[in-house]
Amino acid sequence: MARAPRVHDGLKQLEELITEKMPITQHLQFSLSTGEGEAIVASAPLQANLNHMGSAFGGSISMLTTLTGWAMVHTLLDEMCHKAQILIQESDIEYLQPIRDDLRVVCERPEESAVERFHQMLDRWGRARLELKCKIHEAGDRAVTFIGQYVALAEDRQLENGESGKRSVENMET
Repeated sequence: MARAPRVHDGLKQLEELITEKMPITQHLQFSLSTGEGEAIVASAPLQANLNHMGSAFGGSISMLTTLTGWAMVHTLLDEMCHKAQILIQESDIEYLQPIRDDLRVVCERPEESAVERFHQMLDRWGRARLELKCKIHEAGDRAVTFIGQYVALAEDRQLENGESGKRSVENMET
């Protein structure tokens, strides 16, 4: 049980990092926590994220789902003591129904085989991709599904062609 306070402190630090490095996220008034099965959960009050129809603004939903996946990648890298830049390469979001309650995005931890492959690629090539799914439910029904492909670019090594890990994600193998 000693892990829970460490994880909680780590998520608070991650919230601070996100709002410092991505200032637009301050408007979401979000917080991070853990969920079942080591999921990352991002919560935000509806009132701060309203649209003109009295439901959650699509832009807020998109931003919150994107940063929840980003937080998961950051957590996975932190577990393995990797230093890397994290980028969203591609995303798809499906809005199924309006959200009229506080926002709660759940990003489930990927299967261990995907995490292992992600770390192996990062170790071998200095870059790796990971696809994550985030969901929001409203009154027990799925309201939003977000699928994002994230890229990690190693900061602490040179790639085989001499480029730094902060270079292009084109032609990346996974």
